[in-house]
Amino acid sequence: MAITGQSHQPGVWKQQNKSHKTGRHRSKGQINVQHKGRVDVKTTSKQHKKVLQKVNRRHRSQQIRSQKREEVVNRKRSIGVGHNPPHLTVLVPLHQTVDVTRLSDFIQDCASSDGSVVSTAPLATAGFTVNIPRLRHRFQIIQPGSATYENVLDCVQVADTVVLVVACDENEPIDQQGHSILSCLLAQGMPAMVFVTQGLKELSAKMRHPVKKDIVKCLERYVAEVKFHVVDSEQDAFNMLRTVAELKRRTLGMRERRAYMLVEKVSHECDESKETGTLMVTGHIRGSSLDVNRLVHLAGWGNYQISHIDQIAEHCPWNVQKNKNPGEESMEEKKVIINGKSYQPWENIGVCVKCDPERQQDLISEAVVDPMDGEQTWPTNEELAEAEDIHGIVAESKTKVVKKVPKGTSDYQAAWILDNDEDWREGSEKASEDDESDVDMDDDLHPREEEASQVGDEIESVMMSEVDDTESQYDEKARDDPEDVVRFREERSHQMFPDEIDTPTDTSARVRFQKFRGLQSFRTSPWDPKENLPLDYGRIFQFQSFDRTRNRIRTSHVDEESSVKPGTYVTLHLMNVPKAYVDQHSPNSPLTLFGLFPHEQKMTVLHFALKQFNDSTIKSKDELLFHVGFRKFRARPIFSQHTLGNKHKMERFFPKEGVIIATVFAPITFPPANVIAFSESKGESEPVATGTLYKVDPDRIITKRVVLSGHPYRINKRAAVIRYMFFNREDVQWFKPVELRTKWGRRGHIKEPLGTHGHMKCMFNSQLVSQDTVLMCLHKRVFPKWSYEPLTPLCKAGTSIAGSDKIQGNESTFDEEFFME
Repeated sequence: MAITGQSHQPGVWKQQNKSHKTGRHRSKGQINVQHKGRVDVKTTSKQHKKVLQKVNRRHRSQQIRSQKREEVVNRKRSIGVGHNPPHLTVLVPLHQTVDVTRLSDFIQDCASSDGSVVSTAPLATAGFTVNIPRLRHRFQIIQPGSATYENVLDCVQVADTVVLVVACDENEPIDQQGHSILSCLLAQGMPAMVFVTQGLKELSAKMRHPVKKDIVKCLERYVAEVKFHVVDSEQDAFNMLRTVAELKRRTLGMRERRAYMLVEKVSHECDESKETGTLMVTGHIRGSSLDVNRLVHLAGWGNYQISHIDQIAEHCPWNVQKNKNPGEESMEEKKVIINGKSYQPWENIGVCVKCDPERQQDLISEAVVDPMDGEQTWPTNEELAEAEDIHGIVAESKTKVVKKVPKGTSDYQAAWILDNDEDWREGSEKASEDDESDVDMDDDLHPREEEASQVGDEIESVMMSEVDDTESQYDEKARDDPEDVVRFREERSHQMFPDEIDTPTDTSARVRFQKFRGLQSFRTSPWDPKENLPLDYGRIFQFQSFDRTRNRIRTSHVDEESSVKPGTYVTLHLMNVPKAYVDQHSPNSPLTLFGLFPHEQKMTVLHFALKQFNDSTIKSKDELLFHVGFRKFRARPIFSQHTLGNKHKMERFFPKEGVIIATVFAPITFPPANVIAFSESKGESEPVATGTLYKVDPDRIITKRVVLSGHPYRINKRAAVIRYMFFNREDVQWFKPVELRTKWGRRGHIKEPLGTHGHMKCMFNSQLVSQDTVLMCLHKRVFPKWSYEPLTPLCKAGTSIAGSDKIQGNESTFDEEFFME
């Protein structure tokens, strides 16, 4: 018989299935339940995308292919064909045994035998121009005056094709110097390239193919697709030129939408009583149109204004052919026909355009700093007397009290310092030295680093005493510089104990670290980027929106009335060029010219993303030579981590691996722009880092971190007594709000000081262990030093003078998109 009125009650062992986890978003079923069959209005009223039929899609794809093919053909025909500028080809040796002069002789011989015109007119660069009718192409062959980094990089910056000459050696076609040059060229940006070797036909027929195969295999480590030629005769040189003419053009971001020129002829006009004059440079305008009202940058010489531009007759035009009868001399060899008129080579045809003084850009690179801007107005004596009469204040005669205050303290600030505050007097001198030092990190070196410097001095004395004439050859090559040993040990100590220093015992910690602050969270804690800016920040310019300005400038069109089209052979008249630059300039060094966009002459803060090129030890604020696009200058950068967020930690040394940000004061440069950093030691330049321009932003916050360490003295569960972090009771009270952490991952805070010797009671989130170390992180914002020095001919010679990049004029004209607070 069934029991009624009772139901089954589930027990504690009832199975309970887990609900389906949809994550942080709603599932499709929940969305359908909430909508209850309703459809969004936008979905019903949205127009359907028109789908092309199959035939129309095929036609559309054919149009896109034809447009891209036409664009490639036009890019090829933009140089070396017709009235366009000649195909600029640079010969770069990558081995000491190669003979570049022999290669250029083969090119001239193959052109002369073909009835072509070879112009060997005296140029500012070592090279010649050749017009080859069989290829319907005109080449300008140049070679750097010397195989130095500066000359090679300057030539390749404006080149259309680079011919890299390697040795006929299957084991080492590129030597160590060639490896460094090729790496720098790849980091700067390479146009189309061709590899060439010589002397392969001197080998036996059996060895030629294996040697060539091994050379190509070695070159594939640098370039994925290798165009390789063997030039041992005139026919080989002609085949190489055919390959150069048919190569696919590679555009460089640095030269995109920018006018540039390889200077072929230089002359200077100057009065004897003046130090500056007019510099006339001649060459083909390449890239984009050149506006006469904009500034131009003469690589290594600075920024200048253009007074006017003259059109010149070319010395080797494209439509002139040599008379095949050697006994007869044609008039076409001596004269150039332009627009139906004949001109002599290098003859001035006429003035193309003249500058407009009202529209011409100025050379002001720095803002005028007003030292009284932002200062508090101090009341006069009459106003003070009037205030005393109003409030009934009687001025009491007081004796003058003499106090010892930190260096640079005003009278108003000194009034707040107590008479018995001995800590300010003790630490004032050291704090001022820390602020005025050129290398901001030298005072914060770990004691282990100081011991390393002492050990380095001992090593130097020992080496000087033990070295004799009977030393082995290995020891002579393996001998290290004592300074390098000290820097290496400092870097190793920093890697083992990053930013960790010992609290000074002779100075109060609250005075020594008075400019530092504690952050509860390095990522989220606020930090005003306009707080306590240095005086140098009043000399720079800043964009309200850098990306918007860059896009507007890059898409703007040049005025045709005041510009000269690319391909025109012209002479630019540059104003106010120092005569000393022309005297110190080497005739064999190439000279290049680039047009500047608006605002690119003004100073700002640049950030470079760099990666170390070799294993050298580089400290922050070491002087480096930078090649940024077409600019060259010296500066002392500060390094910071390449991280997300609004704050970035400063690095004392350049890391061996990874990318780091280098910050300097330099002129505004619109990216993309590749960067190469050189270290100048013992009179030689050595590449140490390569990278690119990362950002133009003065508001990037770079903080220097200091870590104070303490050790557990007594441990009682979560509470512990810490010592050796501070050495007086006042310092413990001062740093009480700052959070603590340990190397084993504990976090805590200071509860109260114990005694008068700096012991303190701290509470942590879990129990400490005796071998743990307690740390306190303090941060201070740092700024780069104003160490910008443009690389001019006099600077290269060892004399530092103020170039054209310095401020000119008494007033600065601000653009509406610039502001400074």
